[in-house]
This record gives sequence, structure tokens and C-alpha cells, in this order.
Amino acid sequence: MIEIPLPPPELARYVGAGGDGGDPVAQYVAQGEVFSRVLLSFFPAELALEGERVLDFGCGSGRFLRHLLNAGTGAVFEGCDIDEPSISWLGACLPAPHQAFLSDPDPPLERPDGHYRLIYATSVFTHLAESWSSWLCELHRLLTKDGVLIATIISAGVGEQFGEAPWNDERVGMLVLGPGRPWHAGGPLVLHSEWWVRAHWGRAFEILAFDAGARDFGQGVVVMRKRGTTITPQQLEAIESTEPREITALTHALHRAHDESIQLNKQHDAYAEAYLHEATSGRELQRQLDDVQRQLATARAQYDDAQRVRTAVRIIVRGASARTRALVHRARGYRRPRRPAR
Repeated sequence: MIEIPLPPPELARYVGAGGDGGDPVAQYVAQGEVFSRVLLSFFPAELALEGERVLDFGCGSGRFLRHLLNAGTGAVFEGCDIDEPSISWLGACLPAPHQAFLSDPDPPLERPDGHYRLIYATSVFTHLAESWSSWLCELHRLLTKDGVLIATIISAGVGEQFGEAPWNDERVGMLVLGPGRPWHAGGPLVLHSEWWVRAHWGRAFEILAFDAGARDFGQGVVVMRKRGTTITPQQLEAIESTEPREITALTHALHRAHDESIQLNKQHDAYAEAYLHEATSGRELQRQLDDVQRQLATARAQYDDAQRVRTAVRIIVRGASARTRALVHRARGYRRPRRPAR
């Protein structure tokens, strides 16, 4: 039994929203255990993994790895991710020969051709809007001759949560929502129709299974076997000329992009208005502050003048009092008494 420590809270990511408010790390581990069992059920029964290498592509801090290491496959697991803190922590926890390594946002990976018997990618192609074809080609290169790739997607089973209700397979194709959204905000979101996956991904892989809403998984699952062909990103991206749904999907994508643009412009206008209001309010507050500071400076100057006058008056009064006492004494014939002789 391989025991991996619990990850620190900042690395226990991808816990479903709306949890019960409990320990997020415990939820992360429990969720990973359920998901791992579902993923394991998609491993082809005839695929012998004893002594073979398996890659967790986009492993994070090991949400799946920590459970699959003990699944009895006999495989050597490797994980890769672009998140350095996750890889640094996971790499220190994995016992040899299992390992984790840092990858770049774009291919290639520093591994030889045919290095892995099985690769799985969970919640990866659901976010790859630009580099999906390059990464599919790279994973194709890394697989053995008849190696298997398992990838999760957002398809008919869960796609209605993202504005595609009711789901219409013909108009989705490959639909990118939020293109250009930064990774710290979750990155882009990518939806896939089954026909599109078969038409495009199928050029590099034989589709063994397609589950649009994999039980208790929250995403669909595609199981693919590597085809014995050389493939390029351009070939994967090319429109299927005999498929009319390509045009339908592209038209729908333009409509969604148009709608997103409107919403972004509204948000920008609201932000600009709020910024202008804040800036205007700030200038008014600054003007009031300047007025108060000027009044305070005037009051201080007046106070200083009053203090000088008061001091001058005191000096005059003391001098006048001394002269007055001398005149009174002189008028009364006042004589200072002599001191008695000693």
C-alpha cells in the first residue's frame, strides 16, 4: 500500500462548488477516490499494464494518482503538470519508480516516442482552446504502437450547465467559451459534440468508447487507441468537407462569441462608469480636503498672529504697571524702610 500525504490546502484544487463547508482537503481526497474508480472502469480490460508506464497528463497535486497507485494495475505512473508548486510537492511524495515532472504550456514533453502504454487526461482538453491539436499529436507520439488515450470532455451529459440547454449536438461541434480567459480565472471552457470528436480526434485515434456523461464523474469520457499514422495539428483541425454540421457549429460558435462580446462590453461599460464615479468622487473629496487644509493653514496663521499680539500686550502691560507703581509711590512720599542695623 502506497501512502501519499494529504496535500496542503492551496494545492487541493478542483473541489466541486457548493460543498458542505467541510474540510476542503478531505473533500478533495474523497472526490478523487470516486473519480478514480470511474476512470479506472474505462481502462480497457485487454490492456495489460503490468510493468508498463502510464502518464497522468495534467496531474495537479495527484488527485487521481494517489488512488490509482494502489489500484493493482502493476504500472509505473508518471504525472506532469504546468503548475510548479503542485509538481514540486507531488514529486517529493511519490516513491520510486513513480515520478512527477514539470511540463511547459505547449508541447513537446521530454520523453521519447512510444514511452507510455496508457495516458489519461482529466479536465485538460476541457480547457485547451488553442493548443488542443498540438497536444493530441504529442500524446499520439508518446503512446506505444497500440497505446490508449483516455480524455474527459464536456459533452451532452453536462453541457447544458454552460448555456447549451437544450443540448444540440449538431450546433456545438467544438465550442470555446471565454477564449483568452487567464488560468487563474479557470481558463477557457471547451465543449465537444460526439460527432466532432469522432471526425477530428478520430483522424489520430480509433474511438473505442464515448460516454457523454460518465456516471458520477461530472464530465464525458472518450477512450481512444492510437492509429498507426503520422498526424499533424493542421490535419486534426481541418474542416470535414462532407460534414454539414461543421458549418452549423461554426455559425453557432460565432453567435456565442457575439453574445459573450456583448456581455463583456456591458461589464466593461459598468466598470468604466464605476471607475469614473469613483474618480469623480475622489477628485471632489480631494478638493474638499484641499479647502480644509487651506482653512486650517489660515487658522494657524491667525492663531500665531494672536499669540504674538498677546505677548506684546503682556510686555506693554508689565512695563506700564511698573511705571504706574513708581509714580504712585512717589506721590505718596513712599520711602522704602531701612534695614535695621546689625
